[in-house]
Amino acid sequence: MDELTLLRNTRDDSREPSPTVLTAGRAALLGRIADGDATHAGAQRHKKRLWLPRLSWAAAGVAAAMTGVLVAGNITLNAQTAYASDVLRSAATQTIQYANLVAGSDQYLRSHTHARWGVCDDTGCEPNDQILDVYMPADLDAEWVLYRDWGNMPGVLTGDSIETTREVDGRFYGPESSWVNVDYADIPLDGIAAYEWINAQYSGGSASRDEDNFVRITDILRSGLVPAPQRAALLDALSRIPGVTATDNVANLDGVTGIAIGRNEMLRAGQRQEIIIDPDTGLVIGERAMSGATLFGWGLNEEISLTAIETTVVDTAP
Repeated sequence: MDELTLLRNTRDDSREPSPTVLTAGRAALLGRIADGDATHAGAQRHKKRLWLPRLSWAAAGVAAAMTGVLVAGNITLNAQTAYASDVLRSAATQTIQYANLVAGSDQYLRSHTHARWGVCDDTGCEPNDQILDVYMPADLDAEWVLYRDWGNMPGVLTGDSIETTREVDGRFYGPESSWVNVDYADIPLDGIAAYEWINAQYSGGSASRDEDNFVRITDILRSGLVPAPQRAALLDALSRIPGVTATDNVANLDGVTGIAIGRNEMLRAGQRQEIIIDPDTGLVIGERAMSGATLFGWGLNEEISLTAIETTVVDTAP
């Protein structure tokens, strides 16, 4: 239906003007005819008054168009979020059935990360590949081991780029810097309870509460060392964070494909943070960050960083 038809349909022909209204209108018309010396300013004001309805119709059209765009965007985002929720809850169910990797006596659960992170200076950013191998012993009172190849990271180490560090409880960079930052036994095994547990710990960090919740959950998961029951609960908790969406068939840095779970943070110019999961095991097999704007040498929707993560049981550590 066009605007003219719509306007005509708003007219109510069933109501006729009363004699009083007709008389008043006739008098006003005669008075207007008698006033033959109307000034130019008066004519201009009249023209402006004639424009007002037209401007109102135009503004209404623009507002309607903008509303349509916003509604369509919200519908799309809601559909994507619903899909992500289904993916995460399905992965959580699959994870419960997964035969959890458990290190035996004198063995280690190893999380191997191949990372491509940007190294930035005044001239721009260049990709730098690093390797991080974390060895978690079966005996949690024994020393954890971190093997790290810093690649071409300037100013980190003098000489050799290889670092091997041994610390109890994975506190490789100080007493307050455990590699996993949480006692797995503290994680509730129910998805709703796990979300409330994370949400209750918010202390004002990040660009928003939702971003902070997302980052803290994915920081735990990307360690690659979380037992299956807790991993399932955290995946379910992720599904409850507003704005989380899923992308199928995303390859990690080593070419292994999975489902990317992420969210765009508007307060960071739309930058998107993702974890890539194996939907059959719930294991995180990589991470990805995508630019939301043309900044610091990156184009719109370009990969800022990409990793591959693999979890295995090994007999020895460096």
